[in-house]
Amino acid sequence: MQALFKKVLLGFMLLTFFMTNVFSQDTRVVTGKIQTTTGQGIAGAALKAMPSKRTVLTDNDGTFKLTISNGDKTVEVSSLGFLAQTYTLGKEITFLLALQEDTKALTDVVVIAYGIKRETKRIGYSIQELKGSDLTKARDANPINSLAGKVAGLTVGANAEMLGRPELVLRGSKDLLFVVDGVPVNTDTWNIAPDDIESYTVLKGTNASALYGFRGLNGAIVITTKRGTKDKKGWQVDFNSSTMAESGFLSVPQSQAEYGRGTNYGYSYGDVLYDNKQRLPEWGPRFEGQLVKQYNSPYDIVTGIRTATPWTAKGINNFENFMQTGIINTNNISMSGATEKSDIRISISNMNQKGMAPNTKLSSYTLAVNGGYNISKKLRLEASLNYNKQYSPNIPDVNYGPNSYIYMFKVYGAADYDVRDLEDIYKGPQGVQNLIPYAQEYGRENSAWFMAKKWLRSHDKSDVNGYIKASYKANNDLTLNLRSQISTWSQLRTEQVPAGANLNTYTPWFVFGWYGDYHEDSRRLSENNTDLTANYEKKVGQIGISALAGVSQRSFSYNSFWGTTKALAVPNLYVMSNSKDAPLSYTWNSRMQVYSAFYSIDLSLSKYATLSHTGRVDQLSTLADGNNTFYYPSVSLSSALKDYLNLPSFISFAKVRASFAEVKGGLTQSTIPSAFTAITGTSTNGGLLGYGSDLYSSYDGPSYTNQNAYSFQSYYNGTPSVGYSNTIANASLKPFNRTSYEGGVDLKFAKNRLGFDFTYFTSFNGPQIYALPVASSTGYSAQNVNGITSKKVGFEITLSGTPIKTANFNWDINATYATFKETLDAIYGTETGLALNNHIFQVGDRLDAIYGSGFVRDATNNIIWSGGTPLRAPSDITNNKFLGFANPDYTFGIANKFTYKNVSFGFQFDGRIGGSIYDGIYHDGMNGGTSIESVQGEIGAARLAEWLTTNTGTVAQTAKFIGQGVKIISGTPKYAGGQITNLSELTFAANDVAAKAQTIAGGSGYGGVDEYWMTNRSFVKLREVNIAYSLPANFLAKFKYIKGATFSLVGRNLLYFAKRTDQDSDQFASGYNDSDRSIQRGGALQSATARRFGFNINLNF
Repeated sequence: MQALFKKVLLGFMLLTFFMTNVFSQDTRVVTGKIQTTTGQGIAGAALKAMPSKRTVLTDNDGTFKLTISNGDKTVEVSSLGFLAQTYTLGKEITFLLALQEDTKALTDVVVIAYGIKRETKRIGYSIQELKGSDLTKARDANPINSLAGKVAGLTVGANAEMLGRPELVLRGSKDLLFVVDGVPVNTDTWNIAPDDIESYTVLKGTNASALYGFRGLNGAIVITTKRGTKDKKGWQVDFNSSTMAESGFLSVPQSQAEYGRGTNYGYSYGDVLYDNKQRLPEWGPRFEGQLVKQYNSPYDIVTGIRTATPWTAKGINNFENFMQTGIINTNNISMSGATEKSDIRISISNMNQKGMAPNTKLSSYTLAVNGGYNISKKLRLEASLNYNKQYSPNIPDVNYGPNSYIYMFKVYGAADYDVRDLEDIYKGPQGVQNLIPYAQEYGRENSAWFMAKKWLRSHDKSDVNGYIKASYKANNDLTLNLRSQISTWSQLRTEQVPAGANLNTYTPWFVFGWYGDYHEDSRRLSENNTDLTANYEKKVGQIGISALAGVSQRSFSYNSFWGTTKALAVPNLYVMSNSKDAPLSYTWNSRMQVYSAFYSIDLSLSKYATLSHTGRVDQLSTLADGNNTFYYPSVSLSSALKDYLNLPSFISFAKVRASFAEVKGGLTQSTIPSAFTAITGTSTNGGLLGYGSDLYSSYDGPSYTNQNAYSFQSYYNGTPSVGYSNTIANASLKPFNRTSYEGGVDLKFAKNRLGFDFTYFTSFNGPQIYALPVASSTGYSAQNVNGITSKKVGFEITLSGTPIKTANFNWDINATYATFKETLDAIYGTETGLALNNHIFQVGDRLDAIYGSGFVRDATNNIIWSGGTPLRAPSDITNNKFLGFANPDYTFGIANKFTYKNVSFGFQFDGRIGGSIYDGIYHDGMNGGTSIESVQGEIGAARLAEWLTTNTGTVAQTAKFIGQGVKIISGTPKYAGGQITNLSELTFAANDVAAKAQTIAGGSGYGGVDEYWMTNRSFVKLREVNIAYSLPANFLAKFKYIKGATFSLVGRNLLYFAKRTDQDSDQFASGYNDSDRSIQRGGALQSATARRFGFNINLNF
């Protein structure tokens, strides 16, 4: 692919040179500046030389360089918000022109459903638009990550994993719809090049995306790609190159370097001390230079005696020394052009990433082509194709298991060895992991270098999105459109588990003849959307009519295969046929059809208001006959008050809006796991394999959760087994329902220099499709019903504008704020409570409440201890304790940009304030004895005191940890809600029972109390910083072919402010997810978030 890219790039350069020379004959260059009447440069103003129609746009400071033909007589100058002017050319080579502001200029035009363009003042619901060019300077490898903090109500959980999909949450709901050029697409958000994006329009919630049906239930992100347009006659070539380096960590767990590996302060290489040979924690001897047998101690092969060597901390920075500087390089070259009848744009992008983990990398290539041709004055054809190819020979895994670097270094990582000493000595016979180097004495531990170079997880994915469209303009009012679109992808992921790899149990190859393993996960998705629409635009007197009517068909298919060998017969031969025993395999396929009819009508009532109404009918194959056809409407009203009211002069624009919408659907899901997990309902992580993580792909297809049938399950003694569904199917099941109400106001002040947008919304999610628990005597666990309704209430604020604007200096600012709360509004039938997420919720309860195990306390809030460890209430749903709310109190973002002449400086802070999260890496690191906090505070003091009782590890330690609180000396406690209800019947005394520090840090102590590991979810990030310089037009006039050049220095994820910085709360975007009623309380291991620094070059020819 790299060779192909180089050939295509060379072809582009030759074609560019040829076309530029052709267009340069009999021409001259005129430079100058377009500015306001106050001397402020106007960026993006269009200059068109006539009659040649050569066109150019002004730079950020209003300067330009325009190549004109000798026959050109005038230059037409226009810019949004200003009156157009015509300049008469003479023999001059430079000119200055001031444009008058157009006080009657229309408000901005944005793209809404089905690619329809509307003036924002006529839209009755909340949307927000961003220009693609604003997001490519401090760019991210995934373009959607660049939206973080810029849209009120949209939370982007920036994923630090290679190829990790960002978690998007809009007004508390996940599963957003992506629409590209008016067509819904199935995307992992990695297959669209940032340089191909003209704009993003975020349609917020049900009201904005009602026309897209149930796929737009939670809102949509509408992406409009760049085209060759009539505003840019002739050819234009753009080149952009960006290089980012990942160096240093924004958030990472801190490890202690006072104690080494072992347990109960004892260690000797090769001894069986802990966990049935599975894991060895860092609760060993303190580093004091005493003699201890270690992996690299001198070994006498005759006597078999290993000579002890000094026990010291040799690898204080093992994690940092193992990881490397990551590099992300992105290049794009595009060529666009247009004539009176046609337009075309061709773009090629490539992204190469070298991961921070050794031997990890990713390549992505994107080809985007779109164009249109006017066959006649009435008939136009358009087509678009986007092809993306991703490949990685190795992607790092992040999970709680033996093939994870975070697990290895931050959960069970010790400082008694230097990881750099092991890089070249892990190899053994036949490439098998050598047991002589460090850490292979226990069954879940592997050499980091062995993992990096031998335990490989490949990724190979191809995406194709495209459409063909015919538009026929029947008359001045009516246009007919026929469009057919394809969205398809195929993906293969493999895992090569080498001989000698240690898993959950002690199974080295030389004991059991185990030569490794091999797994394949193959998935294919294909979707076609074909629609026929009619657009009608007419003005009758003072009433403007804009109408759309159409029908569509959506065909969906998905096929997946998951297979694994049962140990390899021959090491290092990774094919399914090399299985020592019969391999295991699973297939899972799905099909779906959706037929729809829809309409929308906008009535503009003179200058007073716009009334909009939409309706849609869907017939969905996932629901039973009789309930699979359903209708849902939306209504909105907007009024631009400034158009007809005599408001104060400092108010430039004022609009009020209100909307109502309803959406129905059912029995689909947004993502899909492997075929094994889809069939069995069992995760491969801790299930079939005992390690690894399940990959979820973009899906948006049928869930098959409302049927009673047999399906294949896990193999039993090598024989396939079947299982019957445990949920009673409901033939009368109706589609789910969501109803939303929204109101808001948009204001602009000081000649549109300052803007204020406020939105208040209320939505009712339900009745939902819900699995109602039933008595076990029925032979089932649940029955599908239409029940449960939640209520969500919130508001959003956006402030934008240019507080300072002079001839040479601009200050632009954009600030966002959003908050909401979701409560239980109704329960099914006569049910009095909803059992969900470790608690029984009542009507009115917040659904993002986190419940789990907590400390049991006496009447004065003292912790109650029992046998030296915290007393625990009986483990059941009625005794779980409230631990906080998962959703933040509010989210915010503040972006500033300062421009002085041709130099700009921008930065953005954003974050989430409030809420609680479970710190999983803190829990795991304390249990493993690796966390810095295991040598600090009360546990650290007890740890040191216990070590001092061991006489440098030669005798057993004495327990020294005595928890602050009380113990029960008489009486039997009774519990409710996780607390004792009969405290008055009990007798207490100060706790004086000691326990070991290792016990307290583990599952029998604090490790088993969720409350201990909860922390504040709040954080603030310095998300991005960029400094850009654009070469002035008068300088570029010296160069024949270059029309524009901008150079930028950029940084991303530079600062992180939080109560705890061992994990990045930004990666946990959602709290309570109303799409599946799950709650994200945290706890999963994650890659450390890295700082990124780099530069960007943009050239226009």
